[in-house]
Amino acid sequence: MEHEKIIFDEVGVIRMTDNQIVKYIDDGANFYVRLFGTAEHMEIVDKNFYSYVKPKDGEQGITFIFDVNIENLPIEMQKEKVSEMKTLSMPIWLGLLANDELHFLVYGKEKTHKQTIFSENDEVYMAMLPHEKPQYNPNENKIIKVKSMEEFELWAKLTNDLLHGGYPDMHPRYHYSLCQKDLMSCYILYKDNAPASVAAVMDNNGITSLEFVATAPEMRRKKLASEICARAISDTFKNGAKIITLRAINLTATRLYLSLGFKAYNYAL
Repeated sequence: MEHEKIIFDEVGVIRMTDNQIVKYIDDGANFYVRLFGTAEHMEIVDKNFYSYVKPKDGEQGITFIFDVNIENLPIEMQKEKVSEMKTLSMPIWLGLLANDELHFLVYGKEKTHKQTIFSENDEVYMAMLPHEKPQYNPNENKIIKVKSMEEFELWAKLTNDLLHGGYPDMHPRYHYSLCQKDLMSCYILYKDNAPASVAAVMDNNGITSLEFVATAPEMRRKKLASEICARAISDTFKNGAKIITLRAINLTATRLYLSLGFKAYNYAL
């Protein structure tokens, strides 16, 4: 589906329909995965009905299938393409508005509709419009926005250690070009002069997504994730973003983002 036109009300507040917001959440996931593949140690493979990213031979990085467009194919061809994707043994991002039959074909389980109550392992699709942003009040903790290769190397190490068990999903050098091109803004929060929390925002021409939020285990339950996210959100809307989307992967993350003012849109599926 094409995006509906963004509407501003009489006082300049952006208004979007639920379907439009859900589509932006979906687009944010596809944009996020594609950016991984733009680094020089990675590659993007376009298979016409879907794409995937993977590291080049001898390199390390994520593998992921995305931009899946098979819903309008005959059912037998859908089955053929899903079987083809599964032979790649990669995670698959299927569009949030895909029909129930295709969802079951890809994931082997029924699609959940109109969800408003979330359990520990539910993935929750969320978004925030400019008028919904929280108040950002800087305190004694230092938060830097990455501006150099050295800062990015530290951010990437923290992100990989905290979120990926040390595996280099984010390359400490090759993915720095995303910051240089203003496609990604990365943040590090320091607590007592030690790097304690990270976050980042991906920017697709003002349609943005909050990603890579993590805090060192020994620094948790100090509201550091809330603080660094509030700074990232404030900067993002100051720079003219129309929406910030995200995908919360567990109940702790869901509660954090709800406390910041994000709204869950699983009910709209």
